[in-house]
Amino acid sequence: MTNTLTDFFSPLPQEILVRIYSNLGLKDLLSVWHTGGKAQQRAVETVLFAKDGVEFYPSQIKILTLLANARSICNSDNNYLHDLAKQFAEKMKNPRLSLSERLRGLKLLGTIWHVPPPDITAIVSKLNDQDPEACQAALYCLTDIVSALEEKTLAAVVEPVSNKLNDEYENVREEALHCLAAMIPALEKKILATFVEPVKNKLNDQDPDVRQAALDCLAAMAPALEKETLATLIELFKKFLNHKDPSFCQGALDCIAAMAPGLKKETLATLVKPVTNKLNAQEWQVRKAALICLAAIAPILDKEALINPVEFFKNNLNHEDPDICRAALNCLAAMAPALEKKILATLFEFFKNNLNHQDSQVREAALNSLAAIAPASDKKTLVTLIGPVRNKLEDEDEDVSQAALKCLATIASILDEETLTALIESIRNRLGDKDPDVCEAGLHCLACMTTALEKETLITLVEPVKNNLNSQDRDLYQAALHCLSTMAPTLERETLVILVESITKKLNDPDLYVRRATCHFLFFLLANLDNNLKIEIDSASLNTSELLLIHAVSGWISQIHQVLTQAEVAMQPEQENLQMNRF
Repeated sequence: MTNTLTDFFSPLPQEILVRIYSNLGLKDLLSVWHTGGKAQQRAVETVLFAKDGVEFYPSQIKILTLLANARSICNSDNNYLHDLAKQFAEKMKNPRLSLSERLRGLKLLGTIWHVPPPDITAIVSKLNDQDPEACQAALYCLTDIVSALEEKTLAAVVEPVSNKLNDEYENVREEALHCLAAMIPALEKKILATFVEPVKNKLNDQDPDVRQAALDCLAAMAPALEKETLATLIELFKKFLNHKDPSFCQGALDCIAAMAPGLKKETLATLVKPVTNKLNAQEWQVRKAALICLAAIAPILDKEALINPVEFFKNNLNHEDPDICRAALNCLAAMAPALEKKILATLFEFFKNNLNHQDSQVREAALNSLAAIAPASDKKTLVTLIGPVRNKLEDEDEDVSQAALKCLATIASILDEETLTALIESIRNRLGDKDPDVCEAGLHCLACMTTALEKETLITLVEPVKNNLNSQDRDLYQAALHCLSTMAPTLERETLVILVESITKKLNDPDLYVRRATCHFLFFLLANLDNNLKIEIDSASLNTSELLLIHAVSGWISQIHQVLTQAEVAMQPEQENLQMNRF
């Protein structure tokens, strides 16, 4: 029997398509999904949702959102959509995901299973509270929850939040800017356009923290701004670089640095020369701002454009002025991710030589620089670093000692057992130190290296870390919570339940920052579906925004978890003979 032309062009079997697409990169996979037919789309989805890397998460959200909003793409096959959603729920357990990323995922699962988002009405009403701390707390809670809200809800919140930009209390103005910055990715351009000017006006605020928050907000807006608006801002900052008042020049450099990640390479390239010229300014504040600005621009530029700045900083590594030497180290550390390995290799020895510098701040900067280039260095090179850095654990300056701990934490995976044991003991000894600063340093270092430690080792450190939750020092309390959040994926559910019960009462603490840290930690734990936690709060005791938020979020996530569990039980295994119905 001879094959017809139709037979020759018949669709490839699904398993063959999957095997072919398994060899494609993410960009090509997405291209096939957008240009191919339904058979190709299902094969791409099979490949994409089998990926566990955090770099695939945004694309998984994007594809699943498209399927949820236009179910005809998969022939309105709810079984298939729900099965894909269950696979996606597994990806949300990745400990490397941020709280915002987890919330976006939960929001999507809620959409698919028709679970309404949390009600924030009571929190928004707190924006009108006469107590500035209560208003500040409400703004902070809204900042945390925005990734879970629908666009319509967010749009309604923009105006009351924007109104707080002119509040008489600087902390409220600052928090309002942070809140707007968090909303930006989910807002339409026409809504964004309404608060560009109000945010820009805050660049002239009397409070430096408010000015910095305005910079950060503009930086977050940059990718979404119209070309004309962005060009106007850049030209404004360029003019300020030559302003006779050095504070204007410094502010412009800070603006460019904050907005750099959202600017195109072509735009950044035009800024290198005017920014570099400011390295020779008379005022040290301007020179410092120029260094920081160059460090922010550098990772985004083409490699050829980095040659001159790298040479400039390298030539200053042995400068007699320790401030200049330290600034050069800090800039090269910031540029490290964008540099080629051969350039990093030449810098390695320069950094190492500064470990014994007479100025403690230079030693600290050298350690931070070595930590920055460690991920791109080969194991053979890093082994030579262990001894010199370990010696710095006993440095007379506590900041240097802490930097040494952090540096060793970045290379923990290549440390020999003896060095790793000594490092853990050094950290363990700090966790119970009478000096809260020493203890806090130990907690920060442990948080940096939890992913490199065995579960058995981490379990032995839980109690020493938890003991710091009883501290009256709020910075120490926050550091302990942060450290526990990095350890959470390895903790048993029973341990988490006891931990949650012990700190939930802190949501009513008189200290705003204690409530804030507690709220964020509990939110982080709740957002991991694997934990299957529910926090019961008496509705009569919902006095603070933090209590309101955790109460709302706990109920919402619990519903999503319940629906997922029910779907797991109700759904039958996918039958091969149903596969063709989806094409």
